[in-house]
Amino acid sequence: MNRGAIRAVAANLARPSVAWRTAALGFMCTLAPVAAAQERTPQDSVRRDSTERFILEPLQVTVTRLPARIADVPYAVSALSAPDELRGRVTAGMDEVLATVPGVYVANRYNPSLDQRVSIRGFGSRSAFGVRGVKILLDGVPQTLPDGQGQLTNVELSSVGDIEVLRGSASSLYGNASGGVINLKTAPPDPTQLTPVARFVAGAYNTVKWRAGVSAPVGRGTVAVTGAQSVTDGYRQHSEAELRQVGLRFEQEVTPGTRLLLTAHLADDPVLDNPGSLTRDQVAADPRQANARNLAADAGKAVTQGQVGVTLSRQFATGGALDLTAFALGRDLENPLSFAYISIDRRAFGFRGSVVKPLAVGSRRPRVSLGFDLQRQRDDRVNWDPDRTEIRLDQLERVTELGPFIQVAVDVVPRATLTLGSRFDRVSFSADDRLLTDGDNSGERVMSAWSGSAGLVVRAVAALQPYVNVSTSFETPTTTELVNRPTGAGGFNPDLDPQEATHFELGFRGRHENIFRYSAAVFQANVRDELISFEVPTVPGRSFFQNAGAARHRGVELQTAIRPVPSLTVISAYTFADYRFTDFVTEDGTFDGNRLPGVPRQNLHWSIRLDVPSGFWVASDQTFSSSYYADDANTSEAENDSWFITNVRGGWEGNVGGWKVAPFAGVLNLFDEEYVGSVTVNAGFGRYFEPAPPRNAYVGLELSPQ
Repeated sequence: MNRGAIRAVAANLARPSVAWRTAALGFMCTLAPVAAAQERTPQDSVRRDSTERFILEPLQVTVTRLPARIADVPYAVSALSAPDELRGRVTAGMDEVLATVPGVYVANRYNPSLDQRVSIRGFGSRSAFGVRGVKILLDGVPQTLPDGQGQLTNVELSSVGDIEVLRGSASSLYGNASGGVINLKTAPPDPTQLTPVARFVAGAYNTVKWRAGVSAPVGRGTVAVTGAQSVTDGYRQHSEAELRQVGLRFEQEVTPGTRLLLTAHLADDPVLDNPGSLTRDQVAADPRQANARNLAADAGKAVTQGQVGVTLSRQFATGGALDLTAFALGRDLENPLSFAYISIDRRAFGFRGSVVKPLAVGSRRPRVSLGFDLQRQRDDRVNWDPDRTEIRLDQLERVTELGPFIQVAVDVVPRATLTLGSRFDRVSFSADDRLLTDGDNSGERVMSAWSGSAGLVVRAVAALQPYVNVSTSFETPTTTELVNRPTGAGGFNPDLDPQEATHFELGFRGRHENIFRYSAAVFQANVRDELISFEVPTVPGRSFFQNAGAARHRGVELQTAIRPVPSLTVISAYTFADYRFTDFVTEDGTFDGNRLPGVPRQNLHWSIRLDVPSGFWVASDQTFSSSYYADDANTSEAENDSWFITNVRGGWEGNVGGWKVAPFAGVLNLFDEEYVGSVTVNAGFGRYFEPAPPRNAYVGLELSPQ
């Protein structure tokens, strides 16, 4: 099929009249990420033969807070091998590793100052920066603060081994997140020998990225130290970035059945320029240009962030386990913007604990998980005018989250498991106003809610395992969302409330031997008080927030995988998303029935990979995104056009002089598509669009002992 024919098919798929029919077409086309999101045994975390894309034994996922095989989980869960997903890639963003998970949409801003916009089932799509609506964990340490704001500053993708993704509000077991959970685990080192590793990538726009590390056995455990740096001029004007990271992982068997894991990460990002978003006319004239106001203010940020986490795990001889984690984080941020200069000194710490225990109740043996999360955040915030001549906001903000939970799983019949869960969240906010020229705006707000979930999975046969669940979620505004008040006053916005949602899901998963796998899910989330961003003309570039009356997130997710011969793997994912306001009236109009901005109605990704016995491999990745709106009013000038891009990559893996050598190369946007990778939702003056780069290439090399 030539590219013109592909475009014609894509255009036809985008028509509303055939929207639901694309579910069937997507299922046929989607040869999806179960090859990458498959169940694996723990020992398979270490890279095995490159042609082994399907693993026979099921993986026990932990993201559900009640460790279980995927077949026993009544939720949409994907388990990814990051080394497989990132093979031959730049490893610059989450879009490279999560593209094969349906329901997850990662909009690449190509702007490290703001992070990529990660959303699950529409939750998080409004994020002005960082990650919202989705809980992020790294080696058991939350990268999401107690107020719900998440950062990817300490995540170095090339160091990650396993990734678990939970879609839907079973994430209520983690609190303060509506969309789901992304659980990242760094790759465990080789416990038998001293092992140096290195990875180097160079590409367009003077991009250079490297990572080097060494691991070694220490007593009854291992220690690994890594360092990484990424430098780029960026595709657009004023988009230079320099990121540096150091990581430490120490794991020790304290006693038989008891292990200690210590992780530490330090990130120093001295240059993260922010080119800003553009109008449609500006994109047409020169997509590489930066927003003039961002240039004048030298917008961007400099960040230093460190975190440490200690986890003690105990496996009981009678079954079950105990996990206790303590962690602390510090973040210093200098953030010049077009409308303000923001300085934040952040300190956070917390504790997480859970115990899993099988019980004997008659002929049943239910498994119970009981635990809690406690997090504390303190932000010393000062907002200046852009020239730093006048302080506009000076306050000390504190957030405390406490969330006890319980979850029970029981086999109601031999092939059916019922899982029930409940959690109570109490999030308290306080602000001490130190700028009293406009009065004392100090105050407190407390937001609390119960969340629950119930799910049933039936393991009928290997080829058909249906499940169903219903759950609720609770998500507070972040401190930044509460602080940003159109009036300019200090303290917190008294009119901004948390959003709550009730989710319903029906799904199926199955497999045929080691050749074919699939999963499918249909879901609906009824959202109350959806948090919506907007701008005001007097403060262009700054996001404020309000609650919509109600919204409905409804969709279909499909994923399959096929391996017709050992050397060929075809994977992909398809999402149909019908996310709409059902009750939303503002001074600007009535938006009932409008689509939520920032997420395409259809997203399709597939990948074909071929391995040959001589060690060579090639892969082709295709992504289609339908058009979507960047504003609540769904105006034509805010519509981001559909796009279809193709990336290719390839390499060789072999042994040279006792070393495993893996050179690789790739071409991004092979057919030089002109498209916008992300948008700024509800931006003022039509500045919605964040252009993506044209065709560009990179080369790289990995080295490790044979």
